Amino acid sequence: MRNRALKFTLGFAIGSLVIITLIVFVQRSAIKINKRNLPYVKLSDGLGAQIAQANLWVVQVKKSDPNLNFDRAVVEPLSNSKLLLESMYEGKETEFGSFEPPDDDESKAILKESIHNVEQLLETSRARWQAKPRVIEEATDSTEAIVDTQSLDALNLQLEASAKGFQRTSDRLIDHIEEDVLADTGLLNIFSWISIVTLIGSLASVGFIFYKTVDKTEKMEIETKASLDRQERTANSLSSFMEAISSGNYSADLDDEVNRGTMGNTLTTMRDKLKANAEEDRKRNWTTSGLAQIGELLRTSFSTTQELFDNIIKFVVKYTKSSQGGLFLLNDSDTKKQLELVACYAYERKKYLNKSIDIGEGLVGQSFLEAETIYLIEIPEDYITITSSLGGAKPNALLLVPLKVNGKVFGILEIATFGKYEPHEIELVEKLAESIASTISTVKINESTRILLEKTQQQTEEMRAQEEEMRQNMEELEATQEEMRRKEKHIQTMLDSEKRRNEISNKNRQAIMELSKKTDIQEGNWDGALDKMTIAIAKQLSISRCSVWTYYPAEKRLSCDKLFDNSHKKFDTEEDWYGKDYPGYFEAITSEETILAKDAHTHMATRELAEKYLIQRGVQSMLVVPYFNEGKITGTICCENQEQKEWTEEDVEFLKSCSDLVTLTYNNRRIKTTLDKLSDDQETMQTIIDNIPRAVFWKGKDLKFQGCNKIFAQVAGLKSYHDLVGRTDYEMPWREHGDAYRADDLAVMNSRKARLDLEEKNVNNEGKVSWVLTSKVPVMNKHGEIVAVLGMFEDITERKAKEADITSKLQELETLRKLVEKRNN
Repeated sequence: MRNRALKFTLGFAIGSLVIITLIVFVQRSAIKINKRNLPYVKLSDGLGAQIAQANLWVVQVKKSDPNLNFDRAVVEPLSNSKLLLESMYEGKETEFGSFEPPDDDESKAILKESIHNVEQLLETSRARWQAKPRVIEEATDSTEAIVDTQSLDALNLQLEASAKGFQRTSDRLIDHIEEDVLADTGLLNIFSWISIVTLIGSLASVGFIFYKTVDKTEKMEIETKASLDRQERTANSLSSFMEAISSGNYSADLDDEVNRGTMGNTLTTMRDKLKANAEEDRKRNWTTSGLAQIGELLRTSFSTTQELFDNIIKFVVKYTKSSQGGLFLLNDSDTKKQLELVACYAYERKKYLNKSIDIGEGLVGQSFLEAETIYLIEIPEDYITITSSLGGAKPNALLLVPLKVNGKVFGILEIATFGKYEPHEIELVEKLAESIASTISTVKINESTRILLEKTQQQTEEMRAQEEEMRQNMEELEATQEEMRRKEKHIQTMLDSEKRRNEISNKNRQAIMELSKKTDIQEGNWDGALDKMTIAIAKQLSISRCSVWTYYPAEKRLSCDKLFDNSHKKFDTEEDWYGKDYPGYFEAITSEETILAKDAHTHMATRELAEKYLIQRGVQSMLVVPYFNEGKITGTICCENQEQKEWTEEDVEFLKSCSDLVTLTYNNRRIKTTLDKLSDDQETMQTIIDNIPRAVFWKGKDLKFQGCNKIFAQVAGLKSYHDLVGRTDYEMPWREHGDAYRADDLAVMNSRKARLDLEEKNVNNEGKVSWVLTSKVPVMNKHGEIVAVLGMFEDITERKAKEADITSKLQELETLRKLVEKRNN
C-alpha cells in the first residue's frame, strides 16, 4: 500500500514536475517569443491604424479641407511610420521595442518597398496640399474666369495611387509579420498541447476537487456571455451608425447606451461636423451650378431680346424655386425715364403683363434709385399677389435686386416666394443680376449695331436681286452668252468685294464699340483716350503710324497731341506744323475735306510735306480726317503708312467714327474743365461774400434760401451756408416773423424794385430781438426774368438804443427849457 502510495506519490510528483517543467518551458518560451515579436505586432497594428487614417485624410487633402492640420495629421504620422520601418530594417531600438535585423531577402524587399511607398505618399500628399487652381483666362464683364483643374485631377490620381500602394505594401508587411509570428509559435503550440493534455489527464483524476470551481466557472461564463452580448449590441449599433454616416444619412442616432459614453459623444460630434460640411458643400455647389447655368444661358444666341428676357426670368424663378418673378428694364429712349416690365414668369408659365414704373416709385423704383438690394419678409397688403387658377395669395418673402454693372443700374430683378430666401440664395441672385446686367448692356450696344447690319444686309439682298436678274438675262440672250459670262464674273467679283467690305465694316464697328466703352473716353481723360485710340486705329487699319493733331486757327498751327509708331510699338512726338510752311496742306484741312493720298509725295495736299517730313520718315501714303467741335474744325487724325496703301471707304468711315470719339472726348474734357472752374469760381465768390461786413443771403422764387455768408449763418445759428440751403423762414429762429419777411421778399420780386435801408426787427439764434437795417434787391437772369431776391442787413440795435437815449435827453431839455421860460415870464 505504501509502495502504491509512494509510487502514486512519486508518479504524481514526477508528472507534476513534468507538467510544471513543460508549463515553465512554455511560459518562458512564450515570454521570449512575445518579447521578440511584440515590436512587430505593435508595428503591424500601427500600420493597420495608419492605413485606416490615410483613407480619411486622403479625401480631405483632395478637397483642400481648411480644417485639416496637414503637418499634424499627415506629415507627422507618415514620418514616424517611415522611421519605424527604417529601424526595423536596421534592427534598432524604437518606442515599440528592439527589432532584429531581417535575415531573409523577402523581408528586406518588403521593408524597402514599404519605406519607398511611405516616402512617395508623403511627397504626393504635400504636392497636392500645396497645389492651387490655376486661372487660364481672367474674368471679363460677360464671362467668368476659366480655371485649370487638370493639374489638380492629375495630383489627385497620383495621391490615390500612392495611398493604394502604401496600403498594398503595408498589407504584405503585416501578412509577413504574422507568418513569422506563427512560425515562431508553432513548436511552442505543440508543447502547449502536450502540457494541456497532460494537465487535463492529471486534472481528470482530481475533477471532483474542482467541482465547485467548475460551478463557479459556469456562473462566470453566464456573466461573460451577457457582457459579450452587450458588447455585440454596442458594436452593431456603432456599425449601423458608421454605415449611415458613410452613406450620407447624417440624421442617424446612436443607442442611448452607446451615446452615454465618450465614444458616443465623439461620434455624434463627428456626425454634426460632417452634416455641416455637407450642407456647406450643397450650398456652394448650388451657387456654382447656378452661375454656370446662367452664364451658358446668357451666351446662348436668341432670335429676339424678348426671348432672352423671358428665358432669364424663367431660369431665375425656377432655380430659386420662387413662385413669381419679374424683370424691369430702364427705358431711356423717351424723354421720361421709366422702368418697364419686360418679362414675367410664375407657376411654370409665362405671364403677359404691361407695366411701367417711374424712377423712385414703389419698391422697384426705390431699389433702382438707391442701387441697393431690398429683401422683405413683411409684404405690404396691396403690393403683390401670386395668383393661379385656384385663387391668389400674398407671398411671404420679396426680393428686389438691381441689375448693376460698373456702378450703372440697367433695371430691377424682382422675385417672390411663399417661403423665405436664405442668405446664400440672395447672394446668388445678386451675382446673377451682375451677369444679367452685363448681358443687357451688351444687348443694348448690339441693338444699334444690328440696325447697321440690317442696312448692310438689305444692300446685299439688292445685289443678290441684281445677280438673279442678270442670270435671267443670260438665259434669254443665248447669242450673248460669252458676254454674259464675263458680266457674271464681274458681278461675282463685286459681290466678293462687297462681302469683304461688310466683314471689314463689322470689324470696324466692333472696334468702335470697344473704344466707346473705354473709361478714359467717357470721362474726358484726353491723354489716356488718345493712347487707346491711336493704338486701336493703327492695329485696325494695319498702318505704320497714327497721330492726333490739334488745330489752332489764330496761329494757323497744328500741334501733335499723340503719335503711336506701330512699327516699333511705342509712342513718339512731332514738331508743330505752321500754315506758312505748308499752305496747301492747311488749306485742305481748313476746308474740312478728307485727304486720301495713296502716293503722298504727289498728292496735291501732301506733296509739300515730302522733303521735310515724308522722306525722312519713310512715309508713302497718308489718310487725314478732321474732327470738329461746335461745328468748327478742332484738329485732325492722321494715318501714315510706309508702303503705298489704297485707302477704302471703310477706312474713311472707320476714321470718321474715331474722329467722333475724339470730339466726344474733347467735349467731355471741356465739360470737366468747365465744371472744375465753376466750382473754383463758386468758392471764390463765396469767399468774397463771406468777407462783406454785413449779413448777406439770397432766396429763390419759391422763397427758399439758396445761400448766405458766414455772418448770416452765425445769426441763424448754423455752422455753414450749406446747412441753410433749402430752408424757409419758418425753419429759422425768426419763424414768428416768417410771414412778414416772405411777404416783403415777394413784394420786392413782384415790383422789380429794390427796398433799401429798411429798419426791421429780427430774432437771432439765441431768441433775442434786435433791430437790423435791411436792403433787398431783385435778381434777374439774362432774359430779364426774376429768379431770386438778394438781401443784406446789419445790426443797428446799439445805434437805435443811442438814438432813443438822445431823443429822451432832448425831451428832458425841452421840458426844462419850457419850465425856465415859464418862470422868467
